[in-house]
Amino acid sequence: MGTKCRIVVFAPSEPVAADACAAAFERIADLEDVMSDYRPDSEAATVLGLEPRVWHPISPDLAAVLARCELVHRASGGAFDPAVGPLTKLWRASRRSGSLPDPSVLAEARERSGMEKLETDAASERIRFARSGMGLDFGGIGKGFAADGAMRVLSECGLRAALIDFGGDVVVGDAPPDQPGGWSLRVRDGLGTPRTLRLSNAAVATSGDLEQSVEIDGKRYSHIIDPRSGLGLTRRTASTVVADSGWKADALASAACVLGPENIELLRRSFPGAVIEVVGEPADRPVD
Repeated sequence: MGTKCRIVVFAPSEPVAADACAAAFERIADLEDVMSDYRPDSEAATVLGLEPRVWHPISPDLAAVLARCELVHRASGGAFDPAVGPLTKLWRASRRSGSLPDPSVLAEARERSGMEKLETDAASERIRFARSGMGLDFGGIGKGFAADGAMRVLSECGLRAALIDFGGDVVVGDAPPDQPGGWSLRVRDGLGTPRTLRLSNAAVATSGDLEQSVEIDGKRYSHIIDPRSGLGLTRRTASTVVADSGWKADALASAACVLGPENIELLRRSFPGAVIEVVGEPADRPVD
C-alpha cells in the first residue's frame, strides 16, 4: 500500500508473538491483493476490467470495503469517493509533470469516475458498473481497513494488547499491561501540530498535505483530490479522527479534509461516536 506497517504486541513468548504477527501481515497482504490500485492483477483492478452493465461476483473483502465506502460517501455528500481511479491516475501524472491536466482529458476522466456509476450488492457479493474504464482508489480507507483485519487476526491468536501503525494510521487493542489507561500515542495532525492521545480498543487517523503538495502555475495544490472537481485541494487543511475502527477513522479523516471545517457537521451527525477535528482554511467549494 505504498507505506510501512509496524505491529507491537504483548505476548507470553517470542514464538507466539512471531507467529501471530506473521499471520497478521499475511492478512494485510491478502487485503492489498484485493484493494491495490497499483497492481494490475489486484481484484479491484481486475473486476473493473470486465464487461460493464452486468453483475460480477466479488470477494467478501471487496464487498465489505465497498459497503463501508458507500456509508462515508453518502454521509459526506460525495466528498469521499473511492471510484475516482481515473482522476487519481491523472492527478498523479500532473504532480509529476508540474502541469494541470488538459480540460478535455480531465472531463473525460470525470465521466469515468464516481460512485453513482457503481452498484454494489454486499449481501450477494457482486458489483455492476455503468461504463468501462472505471477505477477504484482505496487510498482513503485501505490502510485503516487492513489494520482492522490484522487486529482481528491478532485477537484470534489471543493477543488482544496490540498496536498496529500503518503509515501513521493507528489501531490499538487492549491497553498494555503496564499502561492500564491505554496506549500513549504521539500523533501529528496533517499540518504538523503534535499531540498526545491515550487510547484502547480504538483507532486514530490524520490527513493533510504537510508533506505532499505541488505548486502549478503559482498555485499550491494538495495531493488530496476533491472528487467533485478532480483536482487537488488548493487550501491548507488537516484532520484528526478518533473512532472505534481503523476504516472509519481513515475514511472520515480523508472526507473531513475535503469538506473543510465549516462542513464537518455532515460527518458528525452520521458518525456520532467518532471525534472529528478539522483545522485549516475554508473549503474550496460549498457542500450541498
